[in-house]
Amino acid sequence: MLPLFGWISTFAVGFVLGLLGGGGSILIVPVLVYLFLNPAEQSTGLSLFVVGLAAAIGLFISKDYKAVQLRTALTFAIPSSIGAFLSRKLLVPLTPAQIGPLTKDTFLLVLFATLMLVISYRMIRPAKSQTAPLPPGDVTEGKNNVNLFKTTLIGLAIGLTAGYLGAGGGFLIVPALSQMLGLSMTIAIPTSLAIIAAQSLIGFTGALSTTQTDWPFALGLTAVAIVGLFVGSKVKSKINPAKLKPAFGYFVLTTGVFMLVQELILKKS
Repeated sequence: MLPLFGWISTFAVGFVLGLLGGGGSILIVPVLVYLFLNPAEQSTGLSLFVVGLAAAIGLFISKDYKAVQLRTALTFAIPSSIGAFLSRKLLVPLTPAQIGPLTKDTFLLVLFATLMLVISYRMIRPAKSQTAPLPPGDVTEGKNNVNLFKTTLIGLAIGLTAGYLGAGGGFLIVPALSQMLGLSMTIAIPTSLAIIAAQSLIGFTGALSTTQTDWPFALGLTAVAIVGLFVGSKVKSKINPAKLKPAFGYFVLTTGVFMLVQELILKKS
């Protein structure tokens, strides 16, 4: 039964990714660890492949790539991809096998669960009022006049975090695009997916030399996630993301609490 729930959950991950432009990928690691019973280090690397390839292919299947603001995507994707690659290539392998009372896998999962709590808070809290979105165009126009140094640091930080923990980072990228750059959600979501695709796939290449990949399993997961992403992108015009986001946030919160209890309490008992 667990693998069946795993495939269903993978579809849900793609669905939320297509609908919200981020956030859904945060569930891939728990699905791989607790439903498919994969080690945490392998799961955090494999999740980058699944999310990255699903986002890339889903963008073209749904034709949402036409709404991507290319210059904005590159501004974020280059530093975030570098950060994700460095995390998988250097930071994860350099993490000690034992950190205090925690094994490396437990340490990664505890950090991941903590990240889930942060994400759930951002999803549940009422959205701040935003200025009117700007029409698509050059990112130097109006509010899109971005401090390149600041944007690079934000992208690098998101990439390092996403690469280390195997999350797509869309939960941070979408607000950055909409609130910092003033992009409308119809532009921010596909632009976020383009950034996630580049960041995740490049980050995954950093894990190729340190972890083994079950390619048939990885491609199967990706195919299911792509179907979910395609469905999500098709229905996003009929569903108000603002109403779905808090409900999904509570689900992420519940999953994060479950992981902390599982790793810090039940494993020791």
